[in-house]
Amino acid sequence: MSESEKARPVLSEWAKLPADWIRKGGLTKFVDESYSVHSFWLKEDKSARNECISALRLYLALCCRTDFTTGKATVTYVELIRITGLSRPTIAKSLTRLETEGLIQRQAQALRKGSSILICGWVEAKSWAKLPKRWLYDGSLGTKILMLAEFNFSRASFSALKVYIALLAYRDSNRGGIATLSYDRLSLITGVKRHHIADAITRLYDLRMISFRQGDFSEASDFSRTNRYLVRGLGIHWTNFDEGEIPPNTRHKKRPNVADVAAANSFIAMQKSPS
Repeated sequence: MSESEKARPVLSEWAKLPADWIRKGGLTKFVDESYSVHSFWLKEDKSARNECISALRLYLALCCRTDFTTGKATVTYVELIRITGLSRPTIAKSLTRLETEGLIQRQAQALRKGSSILICGWVEAKSWAKLPKRWLYDGSLGTKILMLAEFNFSRASFSALKVYIALLAYRDSNRGGIATLSYDRLSLITGVKRHHIADAITRLYDLRMISFRQGDFSEASDFSRTNRYLVRGLGIHWTNFDEGEIPPNTRHKKRPNVADVAAANSFIAMQKSPS
């Protein structure tokens, strides 16, 4: 084994992610709209969006870098730049934003030792989620969290990132680690507009970060079906279902039977009928 191979960090399969702040609506504080005094209306704010995306990406990166027991991380700007792909000024702004939201605390220490950061709620949290650490690094051997870099500074990425964090927080161990949520519920948790949820799910599926199964037509509401989401990289599989995974907004490749066709026609008729 070469010296470079010996120096490579051994990545654990997953990292902890405090979930209480997510379940209490913390994601809704990250918004990409601002009030316009000229139009007296909310308008799209790309600068705010970029700040939110950077802050959430950095937060996940810090969770991957934090000591599993204490919730503390000692990091330098050079390290954070390397693992996140963000610039130094962006990281500085993101740290301030995370501190403002009460998600981290920076603790003073000698500059040569780097920054000491505590993830709030790490120890005292009533609930926490598993973050698929090794999957997010995607073979980069600890040098950069490649999958997080896929969330570029677009509205689609912003929506997808918030939905991804929500799915992590709402995985149900009693259901085999599957998150079971409707579009309405996801919209409420994340603050993402309902009509953007489908695109967010599709993006996460395309990035290989989740797999997806549509809810049955027989569930509570055909308009807001409760769908099932599997977060990749945590060793969870669709073991309790007969069919394979179904990507969002796609049809079954198998020929449907008569009952399936009747159910689909009934659903379409209900959607077209006036409320």
